[in-house]
Amino acid sequence: MGSVLIGNTFPLTLMRRSLTVEVVPLEEFRRAVAGKRIVSFWGHPNTLHAASTAAGFDLTPREERPVLTLSPEAFPMLDGEVFRECWIISPDSRRNFRPSPNNELKLDDIQSWQCLRLVWKELKRRKA
Repeated sequence: MGSVLIGNTFPLTLMRRSLTVEVVPLEEFRRAVAGKRIVSFWGHPNTLHAASTAAGFDLTPREERPVLTLSPEAFPMLDGEVFRECWIISPDSRRNFRPSPNNELKLDDIQSWQCLRLVWKELKRRKA
């Protein structure tokens, strides 16, 4: 079955190896994760329900504001499980809109959702 890591953003400070980032339509995302165990690190409770509706399944994390770490090989890790791929679902807000500092995005400000697929690359082995 496999597991899939999903969140609303990915911290740049945890990108310690090469990866590709691809914009993926929401329908393609749904097909790609169908039948897989969802491992969520969703961090914004105010958008959780709307994002779950857009995704087509519940994105509630096991615990509030889960903390991602890195494996010894610098892959993302959550609760001891290592991932080589991560999906980010983020809102498209109305044009030229930015929430004021220390405020959450309001649901009325979300126009649609977009998906990013992050895939970490394998390290190239050096020839002896």
